[in-house]
Amino acid sequence: MANVPWAEVCEKFQAALALSRVELHKNPEKEPYKSKYSARALLEEVKALLGPAPEDEDERPEAEDGPGAGDHALGLPAEVVEPEGPVAQRAVRLAVIEFHLGVNHIDTEELSAGEEHLVKCLRLLRRYRLSHDCISLCIQAQNNLGILWSEREEIETAQAYLESSEALYNQYMKEVGSPPLDPTERFLPEEEKLTEQERSKRFEKVYTHNLYYLAQVYQHLEMFEKAAHYCHSTLKRQLEHNAYHPIEWAINAATLSQFYINKKNEEELQDKFQHLFSIFIHSCHGCAEDAQSGRPSAHPPRGPVHSCSGYA
Repeated sequence: MANVPWAEVCEKFQAALALSRVELHKNPEKEPYKSKYSARALLEEVKALLGPAPEDEDERPEAEDGPGAGDHALGLPAEVVEPEGPVAQRAVRLAVIEFHLGVNHIDTEELSAGEEHLVKCLRLLRRYRLSHDCISLCIQAQNNLGILWSEREEIETAQAYLESSEALYNQYMKEVGSPPLDPTERFLPEEEKLTEQERSKRFEKVYTHNLYYLAQVYQHLEMFEKAAHYCHSTLKRQLEHNAYHPIEWAINAATLSQFYINKKNEEELQDKFQHLFSIFIHSCHGCAEDAQSGRPSAHPPRGPVHSCSGYA
């Protein structure tokens, strides 16, 4: 890393996050993405200060990182590997920056550039994706790629990324279980690190978002009963983690119950489900908050999979 005090690097990163949270309507009318571009410039500065990616990661062919590319891509890791040593730690910090650059480009509707940064993030994490330090970041990157591919109407590719996120969460909880590091903690001083309770809250919200996205994918693929199951799981987790608006939640729960009541009539079942889903997506999208910033969505969802406010 360049000879710059680490505190200054962290300040730049935190300033970039703050700019990323600025709502579009607070920017000049003719420059709706002004704050996003300013955040991007700071993230690029931090990336430059961190230095180049480790050679073995930077030189790997990009084709190896796509969906279905093998065990090191969307397959489950064989073991938990923690990022130890300065080279590994730098790779993880770079992955955090690549993630935020990816989200930034998606927020400004530059999907190809966003995809490139998110794939780089996953490439840097490939050895460590099941670790305490990296699991949350990996799931968030894959969730965003799932949303991105849904915007291109490549639903099967979106499904692959989102199902991989779900599998990673389940494997991590089985093999490790402790609340993982939040990605932003990579740029926080030790005394400002999150509590175990806050880490758990953020990680569980990331997983709830994953289930919400999967519900939409299954609905789009006309796997109605599976979609209903994921709707139910999302509602249940919102209630358990106190992350819901009571009126919207009650409407969703009541409509979901009607779906199950009418299961015997297949035609009515599908009609009920489409009605449920319209209400479910509208209210969840309206009340969900970004797991890190709590900000509303930067722009209305365009693809079949709607973002939980600000993830894409």
